[in-house]
Amino acid sequence: RYQPDQNIEGNMISYGLDNLYLGSHSADFSKPLLREGPLFDVILTDPPYGVREASLKVGNKSDVQQSQSTLSEQFLELLNFAARVLVVGGRLVYWLPVIRDIYSSSSLPQHPSLQLKYNCEQIFSRKSSRRLLVMIKTRDTSPGDSAFITGDLSCHGQYRELYFAKS
Repeated sequence: RYQPDQNIEGNMISYGLDNLYLGSHSADFSKPLLREGPLFDVILTDPPYGVREASLKVGNKSDVQQSQSTLSEQFLELLNFAARVLVVGGRLVYWLPVIRDIYSSSSLPQHPSLQLKYNCEQIFSRKSSRRLLVMIKTRDTSPGDSAFITGDLSCHGQYRELYFAKS
C-alpha cells in the first residue's frame, strides 16, 4: 500500500524540485472530464498491462458489470481520448508492452490526428519488453476519426496469455 506522500508531488519534493511542480490531474476513462475539447498539453501514462490480473473495463459505480478488456481496446481508447483532449502540438507519452518475437512497428496503435515521434524499447527479458511511445497531436480531430491498428493485434490483444505461455 502506498503512503500518502508517495505521489508525483512527494517525488518532486524529495528531489528538491517542488518549486517547479504546478500540479497534476488524475483521470479515468469511465468518468467525464472537466469539460470537452482540447484541455491538455501532455498526457503521460503507464496503463495497466493485465499481467498481475486481467484488465477490467469498469463503468460508473452504479454499473456492477465488469467485462474483460483487451490491451488493444485499451490503447485504442487511450489514443481516441488523447486526440480529443490534447491541444494541437500536445504530446501523448505512454508505455506499450510487447512480446518481442512477434512485435512489429506496424502493430502500433495509430490515430489520424497523432503522429509517432519516438519509439524506445525497455527490455524486460528475452520474451517481453515495453515500448515508450511519444505521439504528437498534429491536427484537430475530424468527425469519424478513430484509432486503429493495421498489423497483428496478438502482441497486444493477448499479451497476458503470451506473457505466461511456456517458451
